[in-house]
Formats: sequence, C-alpha cells, structure tokens
Amino acid sequence: MKKQLNNQKGATMWGWLSLFIMVGFLAMLAFKVIPIYFDHRIIKSIAQELVDSREFENMSNRQIMSTVGSRLTINNVRNIDKSAFKPSRDRTGEKFIKIVYSQKVGIMGTLSAVADFDEEIRETR
Repeated sequence: MKKQLNNQKGATMWGWLSLFIMVGFLAMLAFKVIPIYFDHRIIKSIAQELVDSREFENMSNRQIMSTVGSRLTINNVRNIDKSAFKPSRDRTGEKFIKIVYSQKVGIMGTLSAVADFDEEIRETR
C-alpha cells in the first residue's frame, strides 16, 4: 500500500488534458464576447459626446441620426444599426438619447451568447 502512494505524484495526462480543454473553452468564449462590450463602450461614448455637445438641444431627430450614423462609420462599428439610438425628452423637457439593442454572437455550433443593452445617455456637464 505504501508503495502505491509513492508512485502517485502530480496530475495525470487526462487531468492536464481536461484542464487545457476548460481553459481553451473559456479563452474562446472571452475572445468572442469581449468585443461586444468594447463596441458598447464606443457606442456609449458616441452618444455621450453628442449629448454633451452644445448643438444637441437644437438638433432635430434626423440630424441626430445622421450624426450617429457617421460616427458609427468613423469608429468602425458595423454591427449596430443607428435605429438603436432613440432621442427622447423627459417630463422636465431635458433631451437625452436612449440606446436599446441586442447583440448575438455564435460560440460554437448552435450555442450562442446574447447581450442586451438598454441605457439612457444624459448630459454630464
């Protein structure tokens, strides 16, 4: 019995293989999902810069959508439609932009991840 315990040292090949498979799957998942959140940061910054600009209060919805569309193109955000941006006013008359959209990314085969975003961007100054 004592001899068997001395021979069992470290992880087996199957233990290492399962560890590498789990780490590989998590890395693949991160490489697919993290860009969605990077794009969302860009989208939020586009809306925030527009809301904080002096011209925003006097812009029509058509002008806002045109500006958003051009800034999305400049920042190379291609998988978001400018219809996700909805200019609105609250009860006090303050103008803001509501961002509502979903992004779906395929993980492998029929497995997908979906991220839903719903935010209001208001003036910060």
